[in-house]
Amino acid sequence: MTELQINSWNEYVNGNNSALGDLYAVIFEKLVFRAIYYTKNPEMARDIVSELFVSLIELNPDERKQRWPEIKNVEALLLAIVRNKCLDYLKITAGRFRILKEAESKDVNDLREASDIVKHLEQCMNELTEDERNLMQLHLLGFNNHEIGDRIQISEKTVRNKLSLTRKRIIKLWHQMSLLIHFLWF
Repeated sequence: MTELQINSWNEYVNGNNSALGDLYAVIFEKLVFRAIYYTKNPEMARDIVSELFVSLIELNPDERKQRWPEIKNVEALLLAIVRNKCLDYLKITAGRFRILKEAESKDVNDLREASDIVKHLEQCMNELTEDERNLMQLHLLGFNNHEIGDRIQISEKTVRNKLSLTRKRIIKLWHQMSLLIHFLWF
């Protein structure tokens, strides 16, 4: 610890921001090397140290005097602050990584589950008669009851009744297959 560092720090604490510039010139690279040690990222290390000096400049002199009434080793203080800021950065990064990993895994599980549901529904549809299947396909394509009736030459009311019966049959098939799958798996 040099006399220059102690004098520059004391002037800074007493309100002279340009004295912090002198300290910056002397110690910046050492602080960056310490930050690189923790972050393994030179660009992030420089950002962390630069943000430290910006936050020091923004601190008003009264708070400076209150926080650091008497510092004997400025370099040790700044190295400790850099270490803490690096550890905070690493915690935040690890948290973001964990959240992304969980979201990614959930997306894969959701896709797998959706795929299983589609297969199960296809099996139910295959159990329907050809007429029921055609009726449901037209309905699922977005045709209304009147349009379906015109296409297959039956009344709108008959379409409504047949769709209702077909839905009930699909629901019954769904439950039967679900029970079967449950017993086979467990």
